[in-house]
Amino acid sequence: MAKCEVHRRVEYAETDMAGIVHFSEFSRYMESAEHELFRRAGLSVMMQDGEQQVSWPRVACAFEFKAPLRFEDEMTVSIWIADIGGKSVTFRCEILCGGDVKAVGTLTSVCCLIEEGGRVTSMPIPDAIREKLDAFLTDE
Repeated sequence: MAKCEVHRRVEYAETDMAGIVHFSEFSRYMESAEHELFRRAGLSVMMQDGEQQVSWPRVACAFEFKAPLRFEDEMTVSIWIADIGGKSVTFRCEILCGGDVKAVGTLTSVCCLIEEGGRVTSMPIPDAIREKLDAFLTDE
């Protein structure tokens, strides 16, 4: 399976006065694609694993911008897994429009147990979850 692709259009509220997408929106685009990747793997970023509540808080996010996106642009957000560690997953992302790469980014999330009372504790990625995520692991 490798990459997960999400197609969408730039909304007016995502742009500045010049109609150019504000840099902060790129993180939202990547996060939305990450959620879709989890869904396609049969998972969720907030899920039950047996008796445990598991979530995936982000610990790092970065982008390199190549060219602007503008209001009404149709884009493809491609996301895949670059690395699966003991407790974390690192994603790579490309945002394309008209065949041109507009931005590339990375996102690292940590598998966490959400305990009663809301305490968040990192935990090893359960084997059953790791197996489902493996379908999106590439070395690109």
